[in-house]
Amino acid sequence: METNTLFDNTVHVAERALNLRSRRHELILSNIANADTPNYKAFDLMVEEALAKQAPQQNQVELRQTDPNHIPAGGIAWTENPVPQKIEISPQATLRGDGNTVDMDREMSSLAANQLKYRASSQILSKKFQSIHNAIQGSRR
Repeated sequence: METNTLFDNTVHVAERALNLRSRRHELILSNIANADTPNYKAFDLMVEEALAKQAPQQNQVELRQTDPNHIPAGGIAWTENPVPQKIEISPQATLRGDGNTVDMDREMSSLAANQLKYRASSQILSKKFQSIHNAIQGSRR
C-alpha cells in the first residue's frame, strides 16, 4: 500500500463500504420481492466481515492480554480487495410450508440497518472531501 497518496485509506474503505452496501440493498430487495415465491431461499451479503478484512495492518493497535480473564485479541489479515460472502439463510429459520425462507421482519430490519450504515459511510466520505476542499481553499475564505 502506498503512503504517498492524496487520499488516505478512509476514502478507499468508505468507497468499498458504499459499493458493498449498495449490493446488499439490492439483495435484500430481491429477497423482499420473492417473499411469496415457493422454495425461494433468502440470501444475505456479509458486508462487515468483508470490510473487517480490508482494515490495514499498519493502522491497527497491537492488543495484549494483560489478565487471563480478558478476551484474547485476534488479528485481521489485510487483503487488497476482499470478496464478501453471500450466504443462504437457514431453512430452519422459517415455519412456512412452501419452502420459502424470507422473513419479512428480518428483511425490513436488515434494509433499515443497511440504509443507516450506507448513509454513515456517505457522510464520512463527504466530510473527508470537505476537509480536502478546505485544505485546498486555505486562507482564501
